[in-house]
Amino acid sequence: MKWPDISKKMLVTALLPILLVLVMCFHHIPKLFHEIIGIVWFLLIIVHIYQHRQWFGGLRQGAWHAERLLNTATNILLFVLVIVVIGAGAGISNYLFREIMPLDIQRSITIHQFHVSLAYGIMLLCGIHWGLHWKGWLGQWKQVFNIDNSAGTYSWVKYCLMVILILGGIYSSIINQVGDRLLMKHIFATAATALPGAAYSILIACLLGLYVLVGMAIGRIIR
Repeated sequence: MKWPDISKKMLVTALLPILLVLVMCFHHIPKLFHEIIGIVWFLLIIVHIYQHRQWFGGLRQGAWHAERLLNTATNILLFVLVIVVIGAGAGISNYLFREIMPLDIQRSITIHQFHVSLAYGIMLLCGIHWGLHWKGWLGQWKQVFNIDNSAGTYSWVKYCLMVILILGGIYSSIINQVGDRLLMKHIFATAATALPGAAYSILIACLLGLYVLVGMAIGRIIR
């Protein structure tokens, strides 16, 4: 049996959303596991950036149309939020960085708020980022698995999945109080935290999927 010829870029790009969903399920996994996944996810982001380092070299070339402006702004803001959230997470760490962080940082409500609330901003921007690049990324996987782009056999599956992501994403947004979190309101618990781990992770995945669909829609509009 011949293994699919999956590139390192494709593998890293596929792992990033999976780890993001896992790290967002912090209510249902051990805190140490949450911290380890977060660090691994951040390191994969660095690898992802290095794999696409030619993007930086092309910033001075070509025309700056709407799609390019949006993509660049999304990338920059996303990276800033990642640095803030990871830095805040290290500050309030219970395990990996606990011994090197001053006590006033560990107990800071503001730093804790940055870590928890801005994580949903990362989900939003990650979804838009992947949505803007979805066509090219999906095309790579279709080529690897030799899927006919013109085949419409599974069109109904695609549309059913879109409906599930939209409805599940909206519901997830409501019970996770995403709007209030993005406004940096202090929230101790939500209706979502009372759900079983499997249900919670599915709703988080739907939320991310909803943002991917938003990115895809924006991409179609501005192209």
